[in-house]
Amino acid sequence: MGTWFARFFKSRGYSVIVSDRDAKRAKRLVLKVHAKYASSNVAAARGSDIVILATPANVISRVIKEILPVLRRNALLCEISATKSIVMPVLRSAERRGVKVASIHPMFGSLAHGIRGRRVVAIRTGKDTQGYKTMKGLLEGANFFLTDQDIHDKHTALTLGLPHFLNMAFAMTLSKRRNLAEIRRFAGRTFNLQMLLAEAIADEPETTADIQIMNREFRRVLRDLQRNIRSLARIVNQRDRGKLVARYKEIRKALLSDPQFRVARTAFEKVTEAQSAIS
Repeated sequence: MGTWFARFFKSRGYSVIVSDRDAKRAKRLVLKVHAKYASSNVAAARGSDIVILATPANVISRVIKEILPVLRRNALLCEISATKSIVMPVLRSAERRGVKVASIHPMFGSLAHGIRGRRVVAIRTGKDTQGYKTMKGLLEGANFFLTDQDIHDKHTALTLGLPHFLNMAFAMTLSKRRNLAEIRRFAGRTFNLQMLLAEAIADEPETTADIQIMNREFRRVLRDLQRNIRSLARIVNQRDRGKLVARYKEIRKALLSDPQFRVARTAFEKVTEAQSAIS
């Protein structure tokens, strides 16, 4: 996402400075977007009007403390992590020092083209909304949704942490088999779609780990998941078909409250057809 923001601001005519712990990666990005290279976070932040932090969640607080002494008053400091409760205390300390702060969660991927219509979740950092309003103006055209840190982390534990964990478990089960090419010969659309998700998530190990470990709300979700797996496993091991069908019907009834349920089958068909065309 750091790459996305570098490209976005460069396309808007801003002078962009890039800093990354991986100097080679930073220099590649500099060449791609015609930005400037900074050898350290402090060098990049010093004198900048806007500072976007696209670092792993486990180091955001440290990075903010590192650059805070060189941030000028009224500069905008924006972080884009997927877990919010851990970063709020240090963001508020920056705010008290006269820095405008914003905490957002872009709900789109790094390959997205443009900002219009893209959903962005913004987190309240305190009474001062200057940072939020400034960031909303910079990302004009996006659909902003303002919420609190606890609500954000509670829901993303389900929308990010849960599917990431399930796909990790799926991939881990498959990784014990050495004949994936052979297995794929027997694969249907459901397997292929699940495999696509698992491989995409496996490509971002640090982000995936942070979402599950740094978000305290995920622990509660994980306990629920473990309880549900044990419950279903008991039914399967007992070979109780009637009970398993009844359980699936209960699940279906609960899912009927989702407005998207009625079009799920059609959407699935379209996605799998598109996937087949790509492969």
